[in-house]
Amino acid sequence: MEPPGSCQSCRQAVTESRLAYRKGANALIHNQALLQCDICERFACAECLGVYDIFSGYDFLCHECARGIGASTLHRGH
Repeated sequence: MEPPGSCQSCRQAVTESRLAYRKGANALIHNQALLQCDICERFACAECLGVYDIFSGYDFLCHECARGIGASTLHRGH
């Protein structure tokens, strides 16, 4: 499936800054297109999706799904 031109969570248009995803406190992951949440499979911008260290050490979760599974109590990033 081709990523859309806007975030499916906040509906904002894709810009360069919305494609710089935060991993941990200081690391950024730059991507060419929106990343997809591993749970709900919506394409989300960096404002709506984070990189967590839950199962594989590189898990993409939108903030809504992260709250739903309690990821805030788990380690974000490495």
